Parts: sequence; C-alpha cells; structure tokens
Amino acid sequence: MHSPRRWRARARGTFALTILGAALPAASQSPPVYQGAETVVTAGRVEQRLADSLRSVVVVTARDIESSGQLSLAQVLQQFGGVETATSGGIGSATSIFLRGSNSSHALVLVDGVRVSSATLGTTAIENIPLAQIERIEIVSGPASGLYGSDAIGGVIQIFTKGSRKSPEASVVAGIGTDNTRTLRAQLGGASGETSYSLAAGYFETDGHDATRPAISFDRHNPDDDGYRNTNVSAKLSHRFGERHEIGAAVLHSDGRTKFDNGLATDDRTEQTLTTVSAFSRNRLTDRWESLVRLSRGRDDSDSIGSFPDRFRTDQDQALWQNTFRFEGQSIVAGVEYLGQKVDATTAYEATKRTVRSAFAGYVGEFGAHALEANLRRDDNSQFGSPTTGSLAYGYQLAKGARLRAVYGEGFHAPSFNDLYYPGFGNAELKPERSRSGEIGLQLEGAGQRFSATAFDNRIEDLIVFFFDPDTSFFGPANLAKARIRGVDLAWEGRVAEVRLRAKGTFQDPVSDDTGKQLPRRAKQFGSFLASRAFGAWTVGAEVVASAHRFETADESPEARMAGYAIANLTASWAFARGWQADLRWNNVTDRDYEQVQGYRTPGSNVFLSVKWTPGA
Repeated sequence: MHSPRRWRARARGTFALTILGAALPAASQSPPVYQGAETVVTAGRVEQRLADSLRSVVVVTARDIESSGQLSLAQVLQQFGGVETATSGGIGSATSIFLRGSNSSHALVLVDGVRVSSATLGTTAIENIPLAQIERIEIVSGPASGLYGSDAIGGVIQIFTKGSRKSPEASVVAGIGTDNTRTLRAQLGGASGETSYSLAAGYFETDGHDATRPAISFDRHNPDDDGYRNTNVSAKLSHRFGERHEIGAAVLHSDGRTKFDNGLATDDRTEQTLTTVSAFSRNRLTDRWESLVRLSRGRDDSDSIGSFPDRFRTDQDQALWQNTFRFEGQSIVAGVEYLGQKVDATTAYEATKRTVRSAFAGYVGEFGAHALEANLRRDDNSQFGSPTTGSLAYGYQLAKGARLRAVYGEGFHAPSFNDLYYPGFGNAELKPERSRSGEIGLQLEGAGQRFSATAFDNRIEDLIVFFFDPDTSFFGPANLAKARIRGVDLAWEGRVAEVRLRAKGTFQDPVSDDTGKQLPRRAKQFGSFLASRAFGAWTVGAEVVASAHRFETADESPEARMAGYAIANLTASWAFARGWQADLRWNNVTDRDYEQVQGYRTPGSNVFLSVKWTPGA
C-alpha cells in the first residue's frame, strides 16, 4: 500500500460540479434549517457562534450524517462540506481529500483535536474513520497554519467523536444493503452526578465490487470483488469539580481491512488501525481565564499483505497547553504545543523521528460593526528550522444579518518521510511548501437561512512534484513547481415552503503556475444539492452530487481525461413507532459509471436499509 507507485496514486485529487440557487427565498414559519447560534471551535481555537466566525466554516452534525444515510466519511464530506474526494474503488479504499484545490496533504485532519495522520504518506486515512463514531464535523476552508501549523495550507477538518447529549442515552442501529453490505452499531451514554460517560461500538462489512478496470496500468486488474471490513469503538469519560474544573479522557480505535487489486497472482489487502488516546484538564482559573491541558497520542498502523508486503506505523505524541482570556466582546488565546513523530517500518528510512515545538497566539474581537481576528504561530521543527506563519481577518457588518469579510494567511507544509527518505525515491534536500492565501466573502443570514459567497486566491510555492532527471536516471520528488488556485465558493441553506434545501458549489481554476495546466484530479466546478421534506412520520429527500472533468496527470493529455458526472441519490425515513426509525438510501439511481481515480470503478446503483432503536425516545 505504501510502495512508491501506490503512494503516488493516492496523493492526488477529485471532482464534482453543482449549481445552486442564487438568491434567498422568502422566510418560512417552519423551524429553521440554519441555526446561527450554533457554536464552533476549530475556526479560531476559541468557542464562538458560527454566525460570528470570519472564516469559511461548514458544520456537519450527527443529525446531518444520520439523515444522509451515507456509509463513508468521504461521501459525507463531498455531500455537505464542499470537499473534493478521490477514492480508488469502493468504501474503505484509499481516499484523497482536497480543500480549495490544494493537495491532499494540505488538509489537516484532527480527531478530537488529535493528529492521526501517516507521517510516511503525509495524509490521513479518512477511509478508516468510521461514521458510526462521529458526532460532529467542522470544516474550515482557507489558510489555517497560523492556528494549527503544518498541513493546514488548504484548511482544517476536525472530527468530534460520539459523546452523550442527555442522560441516559442509548441507541442501536442495524442495516443491510447491496453487495452484502451490513452494519451494526450501538451507543450508551449518560451521567452520574458530576461524571459523564459515553461508549460507542460499530461493525461494518461489505463484499464490495470489482474495484479496478481491465485496462489499469501494470496489469493490476483482478476480476474479483474487493471488500472492506471495519470494527470500531470509542469512549469518553469526564468529571466536573464544581463549575470551574473538569478532567476527562477519550479514545477512538478503528480496525479496517481493505482488499485491493495488484494482479492475478496474489490476494492483496491492507490491514490498518487508527487510534487516538487523549486526556485533558480544563480549568477556569478566574472569571476571564480558562486553561486547557491535553496529552494525546495518535497512531496509524498499516500492514500491506500480498504482492508487496510492507508495514508502516506512525506514532504522534502530542501535548497542548492553551489559555483563553475573555473580555467584553474580545478573546485572546495563547499557548504552546509539542508534536513528536516516530516512524516504524519494514522499509529502512534514513531518519525515523522529528519533533515540533510550537508557540501560538490569537485575538478575536468585535467593535460595533467591525470584527477582527489575528493569529501568529512559530513552529520549531527539528528538520526544517523555525517557520513563522500567521493570518489576519476583518469583518464589517453591513446590516443586520449581512457581513463582508476578508482573510489573509500564510501557510507551510513539511515534506513527508516518504518524500524525504523513501529508499531509492526520497529527496532529503526538499524544503517545506509555502503558501500565501487571501479571500473576500459576503454572508447573508436571517429567518433560519444563510447565503455565502467567497472569492479566494491561494498561491503555493516550492510545490513538491515528481520529476525524472535523464542525467542521473533519478525519479522522485523535488520543489520544482508553483500553483495558483483562484475561485469562488457559493453556499445556501434554508427552506422554500416545506422543503429543506442545502446547496454548495465551487468554481475554481486550480492550475500550475509553471505550465498553466490543470492540477491532477481537481475539477474546475463541483458541488452538491440536497432537498428534503417531512410528511408526518415520513421524510423523503433527493440529492445531486455533480462535477466537471478532471485529468489524472498534470499534462492534460486526452487519455488522462476523466469525464464529468452527476450522481442522483434518493432517501426516505420513517418513524414507524415510538423510539423506532427506518432509513432507506438509494445511491447512484441512474447507475452512472464514472471515475474519481483513473482505472478504478466507483460503486454502481446501490441500496441500503437501516433500522434504529432508541429506548426511551
């Protein structure tokens, strides 16, 4: 799985095209779809209302995930978050994600604040983060290195695992579908005095489909079904000491097994576990000062079995001390972080460790119609010195529910261990990739509806690309390229009559500055449209995920062109008894044959039915 050929195939992008409503419809007396009072924490490292954030933020709730009926995190991110995804086959297959056209390694993924990426690949295996364990997702698009350091050139995706929202709380979900897909998950949570707890476990398995096409390169096709299995568990425990102090711990463990094709001679598969463990102490030291201390470890342990057996494990030890000071209409955040990365692999790397010691500070304030956010961060990297990054955001309230905003930020991305040290392939002379990004946006909200338009411009320098040197016959990575990605994000959510609507589209020009060619696997237009309506105990919905064409390679050759597509899905939910609910999803209704990665088949028309029991509901 981590061989150079498969690694290069995994590190590119995807595609989708959508059209959305251009104006806010009239207000409805029904309950609002958009809740402006909802709080977010990822965008500024401090709790703030979603409506007050000066960043481009999308929140996906547990209700969104459940009502969607989707089976993978990649599908949810594409459907709700405006994120491009590229999956090499079906559920559980290697998946790349792209925020605003940047590379997959430029999107920082956190699980409850913990990094769980592979230091060898430089990306996070989102295909093995189970939906059964997700309570909430916050997607911040745009430069975020000033907040979170390396890997946040394109933005941050933070995933929050299941927690208890009431006491007691319990649920059981069982489902079955096409390709012998079956799932079972359960959750139990509650509180006893000042102690709260949550425990969730899940199982997912599918026989899958033949993931590759006969014409795939290197004769890798094997005409069998490529299945996937995942078992997962998460737990949270916390205790409050009065109103000012809280301690707690959280754990997530996901164990996935994915079959893939590497020719007729072997039965190839990847067995991968993702684990996060953390403990925290949150203390309100004064009325204005809150301290957070968190110790954590993230592990990605991947074992490839078959033609090219290999094992790669990344351990990331992390420590955070963050202090938040709140004043009237203003917040200051300051802290220090430690990150220690260690690689253990059957492949012999020249170096297997690096450390990053960081200090950061941020400010968020409102002054009448004006709002300001500033962030500054310095990372002392044992391999690459001490890069400093920052960002500045400004907002102006034009009228009630109408705001203009502007953001500028700088970012960097440290090369992965594969980039630097993979035997016969790595380049130890690589420098970090750097970026300068700006955006201007307009937000309109009211009567439970929200519209936003954001124009962005992201310039990336010292971009790592793969090249062949005919003089030395070396093929590998080098800082040879620049990229400029300009575009517009449009989003709207609200209600027309009794129909709930949610639409998001991106129109961008992701190109190499050196060649003017479109970046691999990235579309110029992509997005989604969702509609649903309730009829008593029934709720029915329809979705479209659509796209323009992409190219598999950077030369825009005709044979590398992947056609655009539009995929229609239908959903239905029935609350047939107290505490009981049935959900039905029909994906790819027209059985569209399309590719997100050249040579790999995506799932055809498929159906999934689940039943949920919530005792005491």
